[in-house]
Amino acid sequence: MSKPVDSIRDATAFILPLIVFLVIASFYPDFSSFNAASGEPATPGAANFYVGMVAAQVLIAVGLLGYFHAIYVRHFPLRISPISIVVGVVGLVVWVGCCELHLERTMLESIGLKSWTNLRPAFNPFESLPDTSFRNLFLVLRFTLLALLVPVVEELFLRGWLVRWIQDPNWESIGLQTLSWGALLTPSIYGVITHPSEAVAAFLWFGLVTWLMHRTGNLWDCIVAHAVTNLLLGIYVIQFSAWHLW
Repeated sequence: MSKPVDSIRDATAFILPLIVFLVIASFYPDFSSFNAASGEPATPGAANFYVGMVAAQVLIAVGLLGYFHAIYVRHFPLRISPISIVVGVVGLVVWVGCCELHLERTMLESIGLKSWTNLRPAFNPFESLPDTSFRNLFLVLRFTLLALLVPVVEELFLRGWLVRWIQDPNWESIGLQTLSWGALLTPSIYGVITHPSEAVAAFLWFGLVTWLMHRTGNLWDCIVAHAVTNLLLGIYVIQFSAWHLW
C-alpha cells in the first residue's frame, strides 16, 4: 500500500467515528423545549427514537473503533499516566462550576442568541421511560456513550489527527509535545464551536486537557481525563437531576 493511501486510511480512522457520531446527534430531539412547552414528559415516540439513536451511536462507534484499532495503537502505543485521572476530576469542577454559573446563557441572551442556550437533549429518563428495564438499558447505553466512547472518538479526532494536521499536513510523524501555539489553541476553539451553550466551560476544559497533552505527549492520557470528567458528569446529572448538562 502506498504512503498516500496509508495516510488517507489513517486520517479516515481518526475522523470518521466523530463524523458519524455528530451526524446522528444532529437528529436528537430537543426535550428541554418540549417539556417547557407542554409541562409533560416527552412522548413515547420521541423518547424511543432518542434511545434508538443512542444505541445506534454506541453500536457504530464500537464497530468503527474495533475496525481501526490497530491504526490507533500504531500511532499511540497504549500507556496511561496517573495525572490523567487528577485532570479529569479537576475538569469536572471546571465544567460544572462554569455551567451552573450560567455564564454562557447570560452572554448568549445578551446578543440575541437565546435559542443557543438549550442545545443538549436535556432528556430525563426517569420521567420519559416508565418501564424500568428499558430505562436501565438506556442508562447503560448513555453512560457507555458518555464515559467510554465519546472520549475516545472525540480525542482521536481532535488530538490524534486535527492538531497534528494543523501543525503539518504531513501529520503522521508529529508529536503532541512539538505543537505551535496555533495548534495548541485549536482544541479550545473546537470546544467553543461544538459547545456554544457551554462556551466558557468548553474553552477552559479543552485547554486543561491540552495542558495535559503537552505535558505527557500521550493521547491516552487525554482520553482517560475526558472519560473521568464525563463519568463524573453523568453521575452528577443523575444525582442532582441536572438534565440540561447531558
